[in-house]
Amino acid sequence: MIDDVVEISKEFMKTAQYVYTKELYITELSKRMLSDGKTKFPTKYGDSVCLTKKDILYELIAGSINYCYWYGKHDIRPHGAGSLLMYNLLNDCFNVYDFGKDLIELLIIMLTQNRFPLLEERIKHLHEILENGESYANLFFNTEAATDAYSFVILDGQEELFEKLLYTFPGYASDIFLKRASLFFLQLYRRFGVCEQLISKIHVPADYQVPKLLRHFNCISYSTPLNNMIYLNELIPKHSIIECEIRAAAVVVCQKLSEQTGWNISDIDAWLWLRRKECNDPFHLTITTDY
Repeated sequence: MIDDVVEISKEFMKTAQYVYTKELYITELSKRMLSDGKTKFPTKYGDSVCLTKKDILYELIAGSINYCYWYGKHDIRPHGAGSLLMYNLLNDCFNVYDFGKDLIELLIIMLTQNRFPLLEERIKHLHEILENGESYANLFFNTEAATDAYSFVILDGQEELFEKLLYTFPGYASDIFLKRASLFFLQLYRRFGVCEQLISKIHVPADYQVPKLLRHFNCISYSTPLNNMIYLNELIPKHSIIECEIRAAAVVVCQKLSEQTGWNISDIDAWLWLRRKECNDPFHLTITTDY
C-alpha cells in the first residue's frame, strides 16, 4: 500500500495539467538541505526512551482528527484552531482520564466548545479509535509485560502494522495518499525512534503545507488558473484533478529529495514543514478530512 501511493502519484504527474515539477530546483534544494543539515522535529515531551500503549493511543487519537482547521480562508481559524490547540486539548483529556469512553467524550466536548470545523467527521473518527484503538495498540507490544512500560517487539513486519492501521480504521484508510497514516508512524518515529525500517520506505504526508513550501522553493510550479484560484481563496474540490496533482507532486518531489540527500522522509518533511512560516503565500483550500 505504501508503494501504491508513490506509483499513483507518478501516474498523476505523467499527464499533469496544473502542477509541474522542476528538476533543476529539486537538485538545488537537495544541495541546500545537505548544506543546512537536518532539522530536528521538536516534540512536546522531548526525547523519550520507552514506547507505551498510552503513547500509541495518544497518537492514534491525535492522528484521527488532525485535519482541516481553517474556515473560508487559509488564515481564518476561529478560537485559534490548529494542531497545537488540538494536542493541548488532548493533553488535558489524558491528564483527567485514561483511554476510554470518558476521555473521548471529554475531547468531543472540548472540540465543540472551541468550534473546530468538520466536527461531525471528527466525532466519527474518534469513535473508530474508541472501538478498536486498544486492540490495535496491543499489536506493537509484548503484552505479557507486567507494567505499562511494554517492550516494543515488532522488528520485522512493520509494513504489516501500517496495513493493519488501514484495515482497522476507515478514517485513516479513506485518503488515497494516506497522509494521516504516514504521519502517525512519523510521529512515533520522531518521539521514540521506532519503526525505522518502515520510515525508510514511507511517503511524505502530502498536505497543505508541504506543497506550499515546495512551490516556495521553486520545486513545483502551478498553472496561471491554479495560481489565481489559490490567491483568491477559491475552493478546490476534494479528489479533483487539481487537488490530486498538487498532492501527487509533493509525494514525487519529496521522494526525489530523499533519494538525492540520502535522508528519510521524516527528515525531508521536518526540514520543509518547520520552515512553513518563512513563506507567507496562501495554501490551496480543500475541505477534507485527509489533511
